[in-house]
Amino acid sequence: MKKPKNTMSITTCRYCFAFSSILIMLCGSIMTGCKKSPSHALGASASDSKQQLSSDAQPATKVLLIHSYHTGYPWVDAITRGVRMALSDVRVDLQVYYMDTKRRTSEQWKRTAGEKACDLINEWQPDIVIGADDNAQQYCLKKYAGQSSPQIVFCGVNAALEKYGYPASNVTGVQEKPHVEESLDMFQKLRPDARRIAIVTDDSPTSDGALKFLQSPPESFEIVTVKTPSTFETWKKAIEEVQSMADGIATYMYHTVKADANDHSESVEPEKVMAWTVDHCRLPIIGFFIFTVDDGGLVGYLESGVEHGMEAARMVKQIMAGKTPGDIPVKTALQGQSMLNLITARKLGIEVPAEMIKNTDIIVGK
Repeated sequence: MKKPKNTMSITTCRYCFAFSSILIMLCGSIMTGCKKSPSHALGASASDSKQQLSSDAQPATKVLLIHSYHTGYPWVDAITRGVRMALSDVRVDLQVYYMDTKRRTSEQWKRTAGEKACDLINEWQPDIVIGADDNAQQYCLKKYAGQSSPQIVFCGVNAALEKYGYPASNVTGVQEKPHVEESLDMFQKLRPDARRIAIVTDDSPTSDGALKFLQSPPESFEIVTVKTPSTFETWKKAIEEVQSMADGIATYMYHTVKADANDHSESVEPEKVMAWTVDHCRLPIIGFFIFTVDDGGLVGYLESGVEHGMEAARMVKQIMAGKTPGDIPVKTALQGQSMLNLITARKLGIEVPAEMIKNTDIIVGK
């Protein structure tokens, strides 16, 4: 039997030995058993785990990553990738849990998802919990703020930290801040005469937390209106209304737009919302995430989920090394990537300077 490498495995496992007592004694000193990790899922969400095995007798640090949203959502997947990258050189047992509150937005679902996340914490008793985005804090983790355990590291949080009782003796993390000035600067390079900006974003905790930044643009711009439609019909109406009053539309989120006003209605596929918007809008759309420009927005300086995940995981490593979360200052994510959609630029009749294409990180339709 080969000694297991000191790497992470993505599957939950239980080692069952069916060998003689002699072989067990020989192997026992070089093998650590892997306890069966809890596998919790809620609706369309899922739980997965990684485990790092070592010849060390010291047990792996148990880390639980609670996502507010669902696997397959680009922001979520980017955060997970950043966490795994940063933790790849330390010995951890990582569980991932998805609350799936972006597609399913009813208050009852959010509460149930939060209760399930708390049940997992109480059952598995992780050493450290990483909570991604606001709903993980609102419906679960704020209950643990100020307690002796677990240690909590948040990321992707838009709302004021005081709302959750953060920071606390056992809580630190990475706060989210949209790159408003950089995004509008890119837009102005394409439309030098643009001054008036309409904000159209969904009615969600994520958008609500970001509005304080979106409504404070550089002095050369004016916010002429702010609309937060909750249904697809009110979204369409909002887009139509701003056509005559603005030079561009700043869109932060469009992922919780519902098919109707029913509280239990699932969100419309975000690609469908943006496809309609691009087809029926004469104004350029300014985005703050890669999916907005990818879905047809013109331009944006984008927040990095990978940065959030990596920074949160680096804080986890500091806690593993002996620091308390209260000793680790809260950070604001600062990295970003410039992105431009040339297909949309052509559709809008916008000529993009060659120098801008050269200096943009991500180009669609090049």
